[in-house]
Amino acid sequence: MTTPSQPARHPYRLTPARLLATGDEAGHVADMVRLVLLTGPWERVHRPDFGAGLGSATVFEPLGEALPGIVEMRVRGSLEEALGDRVELLEVRADAEAEATIAATVVYRLKATGETGSVALRVEG
Repeated sequence: MTTPSQPARHPYRLTPARLLATGDEAGHVADMVRLVLLTGPWERVHRPDFGAGLGSATVFEPLGEALPGIVEMRVRGSLEEALGDRVELLEVRADAEAEATIAATVVYRLKATGETGSVALRVEG
């Protein structure tokens, strides 16, 4: 089970006047980071290498001393591949919190605005 910090946002939304407006860019990028983190390899038919796989696949891996380092490497590589044109990764950290819980934190800077953002996820088995 994952615990997202906020509901997903779309880059476009309807206003109360029923007009199309653009959403919050920083929020949309945070949602895309979560999507990359939680999507596992081979979950997308036309992009089998997309995603860091922090969903259920990570929870069922052996929880040893090497797992946080492996998760950090997977997260960094997946985010640079999928969102490298939009974000600059500042910090990627993964920790094994309990017997079946992995916590990951990603801190990034939006290349377009220079704004800093972060996403934290806990995946529990």
